[in-house]
Amino acid sequence: MKQQTVSILSNELCLSGVLHLPSNSNEQKVPLIVILHGFLGSKVGEHRMFVKAARFFTKRGFSVFRFDFSGCGESDGDYSNVMVTKQLKEVQTVLNYLSSIKEVDAENITLIGHSLGGAVASITAAQDRRIRKLILWSPVGKPYEDITNIMGAETVELARVNGKVDYNGFYVSHLFLEDLKNHHPLEAICSYKDEAFIIHAKEDEDVPTEHTYSYFDALRQRGCKKEVDKHFVEQADYTFSSYALEEELFNKSFEWLDKFSYNSEKIAL
Repeated sequence: MKQQTVSILSNELCLSGVLHLPSNSNEQKVPLIVILHGFLGSKVGEHRMFVKAARFFTKRGFSVFRFDFSGCGESDGDYSNVMVTKQLKEVQTVLNYLSSIKEVDAENITLIGHSLGGAVASITAAQDRRIRKLILWSPVGKPYEDITNIMGAETVELARVNGKVDYNGFYVSHLFLEDLKNHHPLEAICSYKDEAFIIHAKEDEDVPTEHTYSYFDALRQRGCKKEVDKHFVEQADYTFSSYALEEELFNKSFEWLDKFSYNSEKIAL
């Protein structure tokens, strides 16, 4: 496996990313997975979940790109300027860059989104035909309601009065919260035309598990004959915080992807 640090310019800000490539990427174009982190997150993830996920999928023949949205992780900017509207544009910039890499099969792109990243992934997939597979991990379904419920009414009111609020060491702006009202992933997903898989932590304390049913129903009602599936990881919390829970999350995701035979030359494990 190869691992490359990448910096992508988006609206005059550098987005920090890491590209993971399997050993056979010099011989053929390989399918790509792009991981989108969630609210207050980063490309590393809680307990390094996205690092471990990237290495898991790369060992199985995929190229994987994980990156920090602006204001997050090692990317330029401050969280006080974060908005989902901006994140959607940043995903487009990232996809344009990745599509030009010679080792990457730009016709086989999968988005994996966790939490708020799941909402961003859903809206992106609905608008960008380059996305052929969509995997949602405990996805936010109602951005404004879900995020404000996580933060709490008092904190949200402080953001409204002061323009921003210090929340867990991040400045979350009132504009960020207001912008969430403009995005409706459960409606947008109806325009997505390909396969999708939703996995939710059964004991998720932040994002309601009912969203998985809502996404599933919306996808099933599109009228197209594309596979849609769902799975609940028993005893899992919001971030799947144990090796056993991560293993189930990764394995179920790979087993679903593997059904489509993305990569004809599997890497022996």
